[in-house]
Amino acid sequence: MQYQQFSESEQQQSTLNLGLFYLFYNSGSGSVKANQFCILDCADITLNIEGKDVQISFFSIQNVTSRNQGYSKLKEDLRINNKQIPIIIAGGDGSMMWVIEQMISQNIDINQIVIIPLPCGTGNDFSNALGWDTDIPGNMLENNYKILKQYIRCWQRGHQCFFDIWDITIQTQQDGYFQEIKKNEKGYIKQSVKDLDGMNTNSLEKKMSNYFSIGVDARIGYGFDKNRTTNRHINKICYCLQGIQKMFLKNPRVNQVVQFVEHFNHKEQKTLFKTVNCQDKNALTVPGNPATLVCLNINSYAAGITDIWKNAKTPQEFLQKNKLYSEKTSFSDGLLEFISFDSIVGIGSERVLSGNATRLAQTNGPLYIKFQESNDNTTVNSYIQIDGQFFCVVNPLSVEIQPCRILPQGKIKILMKN
Repeated sequence: MQYQQFSESEQQQSTLNLGLFYLFYNSGSGSVKANQFCILDCADITLNIEGKDVQISFFSIQNVTSRNQGYSKLKEDLRINNKQIPIIIAGGDGSMMWVIEQMISQNIDINQIVIIPLPCGTGNDFSNALGWDTDIPGNMLENNYKILKQYIRCWQRGHQCFFDIWDITIQTQQDGYFQEIKKNEKGYIKQSVKDLDGMNTNSLEKKMSNYFSIGVDARIGYGFDKNRTTNRHINKICYCLQGIQKMFLKNPRVNQVVQFVEHFNHKEQKTLFKTVNCQDKNALTVPGNPATLVCLNINSYAAGITDIWKNAKTPQEFLQKNKLYSEKTSFSDGLLEFISFDSIVGIGSERVLSGNATRLAQTNGPLYIKFQESNDNTTVNSYIQIDGQFFCVVNPLSVEIQPCRILPQGKIKILMKN
């Protein structure tokens, strides 16, 4: 994997304070392993690592009082410290972006922190892409913090990289809306996404670090959310069962819901590829009748499948017109990779028998995805996912993807395993 490291001058200006760590945990993440940190909430511990003291402060991102205390303490440490501070985020893929958005709202200088993922979710593709694996081995606080000390040694040997973050804006038609699965006292239920006035919203804005997809994989995830448990391994079984179930249903295909994907800026608009229902004769047509369209920012997908882009096949027509395709991918190059899968079976078997995906485009932003519009007043349902968060979109209109506007150059700083 290629990645953009700091230059020598940047490294001098961005030295990490390896004697001070903040750990923000999400006890509600998939595997619930972050629960182990609850006994240390709002506490500091000092550990001796190879003759030097290392302090770690623990805060819950689900508890308002705890996280606000953590952010206030962090701001003060950043104010008096001329080094960057490493921030460990113990949770799933969504926890990382949640913490970053909260820090921005608290006016914390994102340039002065370096993110380290600690995989405690269900998929953990973000952590996997950085070399920190998809799971933690057990209780990190037992035996005089033995496992935690091992992790600290690894963190102290890691190296800093930039990481692209993208803004995703999804629009529906005037009569459209979004549905998601939320947990309440009755369990997991389907509900509409509301705006600030409590009305169904026609626009949804999210940030993406890992991937975005349209199609059957998102429908499987949407169904899985209704049956989510607190056990990571049972969750994976539930996910597989959802996949088997959806194989016997009539799933909306990409050709039925998407019209084209376009690159646009102030200078030009160029259709990267289209489906069979688009009338643009000059654009490349996605081959077959794909079940899923996936936009990748990292080299990990669906709880740890790697090298999908590298192993994917390229249609001859695309190969002739896209000679700049590279098999190498990077989470810091400002590029996204678009692939398609023909079936649920293809997605499921990619883990053991690679090469089921089809390469469509490798491109920078901003990007525009146009959905098919119904002409007969029928309702069109499409399923999408953003970093493992699943939505049903009723009467979708479009998707815009561009580098994150509230981050410096659309990037955060992360620590990759050495």
